[in-house]
Amino acid sequence: MSFTLEKLTQETADSTKEQLRQSAEVQQIAREINIKNQLDIMEFGKEPAIKLTNFSDRMLRLLANAKVNESGELLRQLEALMDKFDKKEIVEEKGFFKRLFKRAPKQQEDLWEKYSYLTRDIEKMHYQFVLMEETLASDNRVLAGLYREDLQYYLELEKYILAVELKLNEVATGIARLEQQSVDGNQIAKMELQTYQTVAQLLEQKRDDLEKSRIVAILAAPQIEMLQEGNRTLMQQINEAFIKTIPVFKIGIINAVNDKKRQLQNDSAKAFENRMKQVGGINADAVQLSTAMVNQQDGTQTLEEIWDHIVEGITSYRQLRDEQSQQRQKAEQQLKALQVRA
Repeated sequence: MSFTLEKLTQETADSTKEQLRQSAEVQQIAREINIKNQLDIMEFGKEPAIKLTNFSDRMLRLLANAKVNESGELLRQLEALMDKFDKKEIVEEKGFFKRLFKRAPKQQEDLWEKYSYLTRDIEKMHYQFVLMEETLASDNRVLAGLYREDLQYYLELEKYILAVELKLNEVATGIARLEQQSVDGNQIAKMELQTYQTVAQLLEQKRDDLEKSRIVAILAAPQIEMLQEGNRTLMQQINEAFIKTIPVFKIGIINAVNDKKRQLQNDSAKAFENRMKQVGGINADAVQLSTAMVNQQDGTQTLEEIWDHIVEGITSYRQLRDEQSQQRQKAEQQLKALQVRA
């Protein structure tokens, strides 16, 4: 019978242990313990314990090399870009682009160029956040594999521990028998009793060693789940505050700039049309049509709201990232401490 675990909880651990205790596989492992060979006893269960140690090393490397720790510079770059969009001008002038386009033509061109660069650079930031989200998703896939691997090590160690306990029960029965025979004066039984008692000590030590490794596997499982949940939270924040919002902000800026540029062109056309009307070169209907084209809806309030959303997102993400970094450091310290104990 093959045993698998999807999730490690106290309930599933207890249930699995009882099933394993009665399994033919565990009984076969117990029969393979040769109590006449003390070296075999000391080597028993060594393979899964070594695998778990290697597993813990990989976990530590993953924690140490987490890409989320490298996001600080990206956030600072985004903050610098957002600062170039002057929110104070929006509030004071009740429309940033109204003030922008009241400037002299040279100033207007300078600002158009400024916001052209801004939209280009913010698009680069957007791409970096997409990559960051993909990295976190990749980390979670790795963590999911590590979680399954950890549960497999837990199962293997549980089998070996139960096998040792079965063998200990067998040896305890032999000790009781030999003690009675020794009382009756059986000298051979006395010598054999010493051997059994030594074997019992070795088995108890082996059980304790395997139990330490099992505890490492047990404690690693919730740490992995915590890291996965932390990554999901960061991914959600990145998606909502940056990946979905930055393109809308960029398009809003582009549309507002283009609309106002068109408005200026229409204003020039209107002035030309008025001059032409004065000399009889154009009719009143044309002038009315040109004037209607000038009326544009101001969308700067939406831009202001999006600006707020991105800036607030930077603050929220930085806080979440710092919390996750602290949790990762704590998990790293716990794993190192467990490795020393094991």
